[in-house]
Amino acid sequence: MKPPVILARGKHTFLVEKLEGTLHTHDGIINLEELKDKNFGDEVETHLGVKYKILPYRAVDFFKHFKRSATPIMPKDIGAIIAYTGLSPDSLILDAGTGTGMIAAYMAYFNKYGEVVTVEKRKEFAKVARENFKLAGLKNIHQIVGDVLFVAEGFKREFDLIILDMKDDVKFIPKAYEILNYGGFLVVYNPYIEDTRNVYYKMIKIGFRNVESFEILKIDYEHKRVGTRPLTRVWHTGFLVIGRKI
Repeated sequence: MKPPVILARGKHTFLVEKLEGTLHTHDGIINLEELKDKNFGDEVETHLGVKYKILPYRAVDFFKHFKRSATPIMPKDIGAIIAYTGLSPDSLILDAGTGTGMIAAYMAYFNKYGEVVTVEKRKEFAKVARENFKLAGLKNIHQIVGDVLFVAEGFKREFDLIILDMKDDVKFIPKAYEILNYGGFLVVYNPYIEDTRNVYYKMIKIGFRNVESFEILKIDYEHKRVGTRPLTRVWHTGFLVIGRKI
């Protein structure tokens, strides 16, 4: 078994990058050397006798354990992007506005025969994302540091999917239409409804079809003996606008 691995007990999980030293938890101390002789599905005990399950590091763990530099797109929105665009596992994808690298990582994970090009103009954000990609073992991501409004002028291939999570997204929509394959999709993520409205009308004006504007709400529930009630404290995360070049 090679790192990284996840140690889990109930809702509590820890990402282990090296099988050496110790891990201090609220349930006691774990000797990470013990993991070297164990397999996924085995358990390891803290010095207090509390057991943690050993799990492989997978895409489901990205959102919780990626290092953060910017507010990432939520898994519920990432799932909608995959479903509404019919992501093929051999796609060429452009992700403009890398941030933490969340959307690029998920796209690369489910696009295992394809490639993801991700562009971020802030060097400090790009550095954090690069560390996340390396830890996740994702090798089909090509990272570019720069302003996508200028970087895109050098692209020689057309993309199957373009995702924008960036400022000045409206300015890039004409270029996005130009560098998309016929039948390809553009997805724009925005936290504000005014910006979403501007994107929606710009996409229609440029020539995108089947344009949809919506948000996905995920409501968590807690179940107790006395009854069930909503647990979610944050209802809104962002709006999606999706259109197709046809």
